[in-house]
Amino acid sequence: MNKPPLHLHLISDSTGETVHQIARACLAQFPNVRTTEHIWTLVRSERHVDAVIRGVERNPGILLMSVVDPEVRHTLESHCKARRIPHVSVLDPVVDLLGGLLGQPVENRPGGQRQLDTAYFDRMAAVEFAVSHDDGLNMNELTEADILLVGVSRSSKTPTSMYLAHRGYKVANYALVPNVQFPAYYLDGVHVFVVGLTNDSKRLSVLRKTRQIAISDEANTSYSDIDQITAEVRDARRLFAHHGWPVIDVTRRSVEETAAAVIQLHTKWLEETR
Repeated sequence: MNKPPLHLHLISDSTGETVHQIARACLAQFPNVRTTEHIWTLVRSERHVDAVIRGVERNPGILLMSVVDPEVRHTLESHCKARRIPHVSVLDPVVDLLGGLLGQPVENRPGGQRQLDTAYFDRMAAVEFAVSHDDGLNMNELTEADILLVGVSRSSKTPTSMYLAHRGYKVANYALVPNVQFPAYYLDGVHVFVVGLTNDSKRLSVLRKTRQIAISDEANTSYSDIDQITAEVRDARRLFAHHGWPVIDVTRRSVEETAAAVIQLHTKWLEETR
């Protein structure tokens, strides 16, 4: 007999995105658990707190909160303790640790992470940069780039570029094409971190066949031919080795994992080249 779903009450004094993402990340560790989410946003008064508690009493479960106002949080915690409702303030451990290390008081700003600050606009500019420098476009503007991704077709260059852009990195990417020499002259005098992306030949063949079907290009058999792809991957690795570029094999990596590896290598490169 199936167990009833776990009722998960997500409380926020802002949009609720922070506590929702944290809850999702934690629940991913328990894939067999069914949950029903109850999302309570803009909880900023005692009246709102009362409504939340009534909702939890109707559907008993766990309460996760991202509430920075100390009075509202204290009221929620008091109600939870009185009713023995399992609860946790998801940001408190990190905020308390930072406050202690920095020796600074907490400002308690609801939705503070959503402020339209310089970092936000930098990320938007990075996204625009990734779009306008995708697949070898505007290579003459690499002086503005933080990172250049190089790889054969279907090696996750574009999705990785976009993911990194949302992290604030200006990323260009270049697709290697058979019998077309990489334009290395664009890198002359340019301080940009270059990473080679590669993929398993069989995996690439599957991805390319899927792409051909999607764009009705099945006639181009060489594009997904395993021997042709093997040669492309071999030539790409030779290019990477010739220039001394680090290589990331994306075969068994998600886009997030590939981006994390790029960031780690980029950070090390910055430390070594300063």
